[in-house]
Amino acid sequence: MAIANVTSTAVGGLTQSSVVGVLPPLVLDVFMAINTICFETVSLAGICANLVNIMVFTKQGFKDTVNITLTALAVSDIGSLVTLQLFFIFINPWFLKLDVTFIPLDVVTMVSFYPHNYFIRVCGFITAFAAFERCLCVVTPLKVKQIITKNVVITFNISVFIVTFFNIFHVYYICYFDWKLSANVNKTLLTLSFRNNREAVFSVSYFITDLFVPYFTFAVIILSTAVIAVKLHIRACWRGDNITTQLNSNITTKDKKLILMLTTVSVIFIVCLIPQSAILTAVSLVRGLSLKGAYFDLALLCYVISYYTETINSSVNFLFYYKMSSKFQKTLRDLFDRQAKVKTKLPYC
Repeated sequence: MAIANVTSTAVGGLTQSSVVGVLPPLVLDVFMAINTICFETVSLAGICANLVNIMVFTKQGFKDTVNITLTALAVSDIGSLVTLQLFFIFINPWFLKLDVTFIPLDVVTMVSFYPHNYFIRVCGFITAFAAFERCLCVVTPLKVKQIITKNVVITFNISVFIVTFFNIFHVYYICYFDWKLSANVNKTLLTLSFRNNREAVFSVSYFITDLFVPYFTFAVIILSTAVIAVKLHIRACWRGDNITTQLNSNITTKDKKLILMLTTVSVIFIVCLIPQSAILTAVSLVRGLSLKGAYFDLALLCYVISYYTETINSSVNFLFYYKMSSKFQKTLRDLFDRQAKVKTKLPYC
């Protein structure tokens, strides 16, 4: 991961490196303060929305394999939003002006940046799997239930959470916290340190975790969505053919609505994750954008913007589920109606 290539000397402000940033500190402080307030509002709403999603899908049951995948997606979205909240708490101007005994950017790298990237990667794999599953539903509607069984879906989603952890395992092996004397403030601070082989490990892991994995999930989502669109278009044009009409009838109206809903979620995922992929690619090409580099202030703003789009991605799925799924609407109403009835039956003290 690009952000941990060097340790930071940030204390009492966004950065107090020996290299003057390209942006005035006041501009950064105002931007970060406004963005923190906006972010916290959207993020808290997103966490609540994903908790509701989990409650609805649990209420519907997991006979439908899609509910398993969407529940796993909601769990990963909550993890993404919680870790982002930690990021904005640590880098907001008020916190950075506190007299703390650690370097905020070093700590936030380990407790927020890498865990957040873990959950984002999980989101990507699950979204790609959902798109691939719907693609099979269109390509082989008669065999999809034999290929994508309940056990397969459960195994895949659990495996994603476990295997993806190894994308950041090397970070917690190479990096560790240590107390060091800071010349800027003339006191000992908790800082991020690295083992001797960090360059060799990061040079390899960067291309896997920051380049290959996100672009691979993008490719699967785009390809699956494209195949779905082409197949449905061809079948719509060939409705006069008896054989094609029979095949088309195997995809019910319910399945078509589900395909549309998951396609929308996939498109939103790609659009919202493009900024993060772009900045990570830029950091690999421009050394000055890395931590403690000449243009790190600019990179930090780009990270913040990308995190905001990621927050939107993790928060808006509830709206699409509610808008496009009548079953989701009904289950949600039944769930809250039941809660209301339970409250009315509670005896007064």
